[in-house]
Amino acid sequence: MVLLFAYYLTQSHIPPKPDFRLNVSPVSECSNNVCVEINQYVELTNVVFYLAGRGSTNATPYTREVESYFSPYRNHRAVLLAKKAMKEGLEYDAIPNFAMELNSTGWSAYLTGRVHGDEKLLNELAMAIKDFAGDSNFSTFYENHEAFYRVQIRLFLKENPDVFNIPHFEEKFFGEKRKRWIFILQPLEAYYSYSAWRNNTVYAFLGVCSFSNGTLYYCSASAHELAHSFVNPAVERHYWEFKKYEEMFSPVKDVMTSMGYSSWKTYLDETFVRAFEAYYILETQGNQSAERFIENQESLGFYLVGRVYQAYLTDYLPNRGKYPTFESFMPELARLMDIWYREGFWRNVSSEPTIRKVLMMFKTKGVMVYSPNLSESTYVKSYVGMLKNAGFNVTFTSGLESGNLIVIAPLSSPVVRELNRYVEIRGNSVVLNGVEYSKGIFIVEALNNPEGRGYVLLIAGSPDVFKRKPSGGGNENLLNYHYFVYLTNLKRAVVFG
Repeated sequence: MVLLFAYYLTQSHIPPKPDFRLNVSPVSECSNNVCVEINQYVELTNVVFYLAGRGSTNATPYTREVESYFSPYRNHRAVLLAKKAMKEGLEYDAIPNFAMELNSTGWSAYLTGRVHGDEKLLNELAMAIKDFAGDSNFSTFYENHEAFYRVQIRLFLKENPDVFNIPHFEEKFFGEKRKRWIFILQPLEAYYSYSAWRNNTVYAFLGVCSFSNGTLYYCSASAHELAHSFVNPAVERHYWEFKKYEEMFSPVKDVMTSMGYSSWKTYLDETFVRAFEAYYILETQGNQSAERFIENQESLGFYLVGRVYQAYLTDYLPNRGKYPTFESFMPELARLMDIWYREGFWRNVSSEPTIRKVLMMFKTKGVMVYSPNLSESTYVKSYVGMLKNAGFNVTFTSGLESGNLIVIAPLSSPVVRELNRYVEIRGNSVVLNGVEYSKGIFIVEALNNPEGRGYVLLIAGSPDVFKRKPSGGGNENLLNYHYFVYLTNLKRAVVFG
């Protein structure tokens, strides 16, 4: 009886999930059952989490308008609870998923799992966001930006003219129909894209991947994100057939964890989706583009993508009578996984670093900066400040040592000669195809740390480069300068200007 009474007291302190309805409709453009929209609940939630610090270093005209309008509510209970929720695990894809469940009758198991079962926190946050919407008159802000939102949708459709055809392509490949498909643009979310599915509706939440001349360009990961709605449930139901091969995850576990894929199951989800994405590229851009995509994915650590892709081409697609749906193909993929496991090639997989991969690792694990003779330069100060503002744990070191390092040095520096293996350097110049370049040029290279236990990002430039800020224009947001550093799958680059 004491235990029952204690349980009753605990449950009685969980506030009910609030009844939540905004009095505005989403700004959207639809064709049949496919829509592109800026969803009012997602935008409200993103505003709250933006004020709580998520993505707050990404300055665009729109974020400045958000700052101006909502800054009086920076200490609102909703913002404080959002900070707490992020610490508990409500980050990345969980944020738009939370937004889409604000007006549902209860929370999904996925969301409650993200906050370790703390349903009380979810309910309190929902109630606080409801109060925030009323206190700040969010609906007025949303309505006043309808023209801006419509421009975003038009620009997205211009950049992605096939967006209304992607769902049909996916339904044909996976062998299942969906009731609705909704692409949700997120002007406050930088770089990341996510997916969700509920009630036979598929959602793709697309963040901003670049900002140029006042225009936001949204990530075009649509085919990838939508595919998760078919792949993830199939993997979930057949995971028992793959779990025995979990050891195949070990060679890339550290790198995958830094990218947010911390389990064998999640790795399978991503592998099967990326192999489908290669097929989509094959059909829309040709074989050369598909092969290049596969090479990039394998360099990131998704070393099975090429094999799964070939299985799609040679077994799944030619035999749709035998495999009417993707899920019906899962036992065959498990059989192939057994063959690959027995071959043992995966034991020798070495995850060669790319620029994107090492920066993801740095964001997760922290990084040291070694800048001989440059620690007081404008370039280094701005670069380190940018990393800190973006949430990197950055410290300085006085030399090469084990761990994660960013080395920033003049081309003529001894440490550059020690680390560089691929670019011909003469003094403070770079030689390309026999031509010597000595101004406004630098090299960027990702490599394994020769001292062990980490990666090195080498940034070496001509002397004039280090006399100015990395952007050259004084704009301090991550969307504008060194864009290639954050998104490219290249291992090395020579940069002019």
